Amino acid sequence: MRRAVNLAEARDVGILFNMTSETEYDRVSRFARSLQEQGKKVQVIGFYKYQKLPPYYAQKLAYDIMQPQHLDLFYRPKVGFVTHFINHPFDMLIDLGITDEFPLYYIAVLSKAGFKLGRRREAEAGIIPYDLMIEAKQETDSEELIRHLIYYTSSFRFNG
Repeated sequence: MRRAVNLAEARDVGILFNMTSETEYDRVSRFARSLQEQGKKVQVIGFYKYQKLPPYYAQKLAYDIMQPQHLDLFYRPKVGFVTHFINHPFDMLIDLGITDEFPLYYIAVLSKAGFKLGRRREAEAGIIPYDLMIEAKQETDSEELIRHLIYYTSSFRFNG
């Protein structure tokens, strides 16, 4: 069921991100950890566009990483953890992707999350998956995107 929530009200959060560097990975990890410290249940899926995972990636229970071998011919994810993520009714889905990657977009479009947030992007096939989009330059990093998302979602007050 679609329902707008602010960050304080969200209890179950899904996060999507591009694993483009160790710095991006660390930023997303810190953000996910801070949400967990607030008592939120957090699930994270990253996309890494190479066949072999980098040495800085330390596997964690809540982090699943998609790679090219997890995609079908049309670049759609074809692994069980993605299906589970899509079908999970998160209170909030946060897409921290700093570049446009079709596998992350695909997940955001199909996600059963109640409220979806992400960086403003061009609609593919006329579909914009987000309920709230943050206007950001193409070169914006995830840290700036996280700051904007926290600011905007913390200031919202919704009437149930």
